[in-house]
Amino acid sequence: MKAPISLLVDDPCPLIHVFRNHWVDVHHKPPTTADGRPLLEHIPNSFLDRFCDVMERWRIKGKFSIVPAPAGLGDVVVGIEGFDPELTHEWIATSLRRLGPICDFCPEMITHNLALDLSTGGFFDVGEAEWSQTQTRATLTPYVTHALDLLKRAGVDANGVTSPWVFGIKSEPEYIASIVAAQKAVYGRDESWYFLHMLWSKPETRPWIATEGLVAIPATVADWWWETIDSPRTDDAFVSGVCDNMLTEDGKRGQIIDVLEAGGWPIVLTHWQSLFSNGLETGLAVLEELGRRLDQHLLDRVEWMKCSEVAALVRGNNRST
Repeated sequence: MKAPISLLVDDPCPLIHVFRNHWVDVHHKPPTTADGRPLLEHIPNSFLDRFCDVMERWRIKGKFSIVPAPAGLGDVVVGIEGFDPELTHEWIATSLRRLGPICDFCPEMITHNLALDLSTGGFFDVGEAEWSQTQTRATLTPYVTHALDLLKRAGVDANGVTSPWVFGIKSEPEYIASIVAAQKAVYGRDESWYFLHMLWSKPETRPWIATEGLVAIPATVADWWWETIDSPRTDDAFVSGVCDNMLTEDGKRGQIIDVLEAGGWPIVLTHWQSLFSNGLETGLAVLEELGRRLDQHLLDRVEWMKCSEVAALVRGNNRST
C-alpha cells in the first residue's frame, strides 16, 4: 500500500500577513526579516491564484487553514479593515473553487494574534497560544466554536482545526474535548481531525486517534520553506537547495525519504508566509520543484491525500486491528 502524503498550509487568510502582525502585537518586535528587510503588511489575492496553479499542476492535496479574523482586523464574513469587502469575498470564493477539490479547510483559531475576549469583543493582552494553555473546555469550546462559525457563515465547510503556534498543547485533553463539541455544534459533525504536533524528530510517526471521532495529524516533515522569508536569494541553486532538505533531485534522500524509510507518513508543513517569502515568492518556487520531484520519483510509494482522507484511513486501520 502507498503511504499517504499531505501538505499542511498554515496561516492563510485574505490580505493580512498574519506573521508580521503577530510579530508586532504579540512579540512587540520590529517586523523585519532576519536580514533586516521590512516584512510586507499585506499578501495580495493574486498570490492565491499562483499558489492554486502549483497545487493543481502537481495534484498536491492536504489542508488549507483560513484564519477567520486575522489579527482582529475584520473577518472573513464582513471583510478586512481598509479593503473593499469584495476582495475578501473573492479570496474565499477562489479558495473554495480551486482548492476545495484537493484540500480540506479549517480555522487556525480566530485571530492568530491576540486572544479575543468573546464577552466584550475586545482582546486580551496575550496571544492565542499563550492564553489557551491555562483554559478548560468551558472556555475553549466557545472559542473554537466561534472560529468555526465565522468560516461557516463565509460559506466554508471546515472539517478540521489547526492550532496557531502550539495552541492548547498544555491543556490538550480539554482542547480535544472542545474540538469535538465545537464541530458537533457548528456542523453537526461527529468525525474530525486536528493539527497541533510537530514531530519531525520522530520520523516513524503516523497520525493517531485522539478520542472517538477525532484524529490527530502531526507534521513529520519540517517547514524548510521558512528560510526563504529571511533570504533575498531567488536563484535556481537556492530553490533546489531548500527543496533538497525534503527530497533531492534524484529522489533518493531528504526528510520525506527518512520518514518513509522509518515507516512513518510524510505530513509536510509549510506556512503562507513561507511560500510568499516576503513578496519574492521563492517558497512557491520550492513547492513547484517539490511537486515536480515527487511526481517524477515517488508516486509509486506515496499518494497525496487531504487530511480528512488521512483521518478516514486511520479510523479504518484502527477498526481492522
